[in-house]
Amino acid sequence: MADDCSNEPFISARAPKDGLPRYCAQIRRKTEDGPINVSKTFSSLANAKKWRDDTLARMQLGQIAPRQEETSKLGPRVCDLIQKRMDKGRSVGKSATQNLDFLIKHDRCKVSASTIDLKWFQDIAEDLLKLEMLPQTAATYMTMLSSSLKWAAERDEDVPYGVIIRAMNVLWHDEILARSEARDRRPTLDELDKIFDAMLSNKRQKIPVITISVFAIFSCRRLSEICRLRWSDLNVADRKILVRDMKHPRKKKGNDVWVKLPPQAMKIILSMPKTSEFIFPYNPRSVGTAFRRHRQRVGIDDLRFHDLRHEGISRLFEKGKRDHFVMQTSGHQSRDCLDRYVNIEKKGDKFKKWHWLDWVLE
Repeated sequence: MADDCSNEPFISARAPKDGLPRYCAQIRRKTEDGPINVSKTFSSLANAKKWRDDTLARMQLGQIAPRQEETSKLGPRVCDLIQKRMDKGRSVGKSATQNLDFLIKHDRCKVSASTIDLKWFQDIAEDLLKLEMLPQTAATYMTMLSSSLKWAAERDEDVPYGVIIRAMNVLWHDEILARSEARDRRPTLDELDKIFDAMLSNKRQKIPVITISVFAIFSCRRLSEICRLRWSDLNVADRKILVRDMKHPRKKKGNDVWVKLPPQAMKIILSMPKTSEFIFPYNPRSVGTAFRRHRQRVGIDDLRFHDLRHEGISRLFEKGKRDHFVMQTSGHQSRDCLDRYVNIEKKGDKFKKWHWLDWVLE
């Protein structure tokens, strides 16, 4: 609980009544939930000091909250407005919901929305970066926070709209936040050998990360999409599969797309045991964490699981496939979006007779 150190607790002696002395102990504090003003009068100085010390300790533990009539004067809290936007505004995807839930629980969002200023925005951004988020990831959280507050302000909630605009401009201009950049990172066969060998040597690794990684390359799929693929959506005859809720800049839900499965991807699917309605019944976060952990273990820098999708798309172009074929496989609906994934190095197929594909199929 944040204290305002300029308001120290004090005990004042009052004029005695009926010949008895009176000592009034008073504590004033500004907290993130609102101001707290408490006082009590005692007949002895010792009792006044004990009450003061006990009350300060309870404040530090968060056991004393501002009175409702005090907080209500300041208007709704930031966390309440975010929740209101989630309840009444346009529905958002699973990832966005998780981000907003994180902000609702953040201590700095428990303040009155009418009191936020530039420093408040800067403090939240710095908090996110201290969690080892990339500036691009922090920008996603801050953009969602600002859009939620603007949503509330446009509906006559007591939110300083101008502060939101100015604060976000400052965060961008000062490069505290950053926009995602197109990546050209592609794994080498030697790097994949090192990562997969490290996984094989780890007896505690139960998730088939190697299989999922190899499938990501040959299918050109995102990790989250791989873990959502269903047996019921597989069309073996036409060698295609339905990808549910495929990522789209505007459609957050219901963007179900049929994509082509290259022969290697189809073989991997058919080699999987049917233990669930999902073909790869694993948590994508756990898969991504395992990939990152083993990559770090062998000292490979700046390689992400998502780069395997880049590798798969670039591979198709290097094999001489045309735009239409690649887009049917990747699921892209425009060449502009596809171009971000294309980093052609040389013609041919560097994965021809790749031993890891044989290992996965065996």
